[in-house]
Amino acid sequence: MTNESATGYSRVVDARRTVIRILLLGGLFAAGILAFNFIAMPMLVHQRGAVIVPDLRNVSETQATESLARLGLKVKVGRSEHDPQVPKGYVVSQQPRANDSLKEGRTVVLVTSLGPRTERVPDVTQQTLRQAREVIEHAGLVIGRVSRVKRAGEERDAILATNPPAGEELREGEAVDLVVAVAGGGASYLMPDLTKQDLFFVRERLDRLGFRVASVRYEAQEGVFPNTIVDQRPKAGARIREGESVELVASSSN
Repeated sequence: MTNESATGYSRVVDARRTVIRILLLGGLFAAGILAFNFIAMPMLVHQRGAVIVPDLRNVSETQATESLARLGLKVKVGRSEHDPQVPKGYVVSQQPRANDSLKEGRTVVLVTSLGPRTERVPDVTQQTLRQAREVIEHAGLVIGRVSRVKRAGEERDAILATNPPAGEELREGEAVDLVVAVAGGGASYLMPDLTKQDLFFVRERLDRLGFRVASVRYEAQEGVFPNTIVDQRPKAGARIREGESVELVASSSN
């Protein structure tokens, strides 16, 4: 092949390569246009007007509504439930969740708190400790401190009082303190000196204090007014318990 022929052939090959490149570039451009029209454009259109949902948990319902309104979103309270950790009227959870994307005009559904569940302290006076425990625990409360007081004449242990008193409201799981009267001797006292006092006055006073005058014996006493106490059992200074009996000796009228 002559140099002139070789040069002509080379030019034809280069021209073909140029045409092929142009066709390839045109095809890529057309493909890019199609991809933009059918893939990228719908995505852009979909994202247009979308907002990121804020985290509304532990925010009041009023604040949540205002925040969503500023973003062009609506709000709906789906339900309310008791929650010991979230105050009444505040948001417990939401749907969609925080940081999700949502188009303007769409609705965020909230679950709001009714606050902690409360229970009324039941009336358990005159019940046994076992009975009171069952009633209080059934009410969603627990037994706190138990104070025991001995009372004469009690045939069985019985609840005298509760703290807080019956009818007051407590949070579920809070404690109720009990005062229990237990069978046993009453309070003890030091016996006062009753001698030289009027029998009838002392007898009435002892009755009011819960003591029983078991017997009164009379003795003649010179220079002593009648019905004056001259002796006693127990003696002055001895310890006596509530409900125990006292024996008295008084001067006679003769």
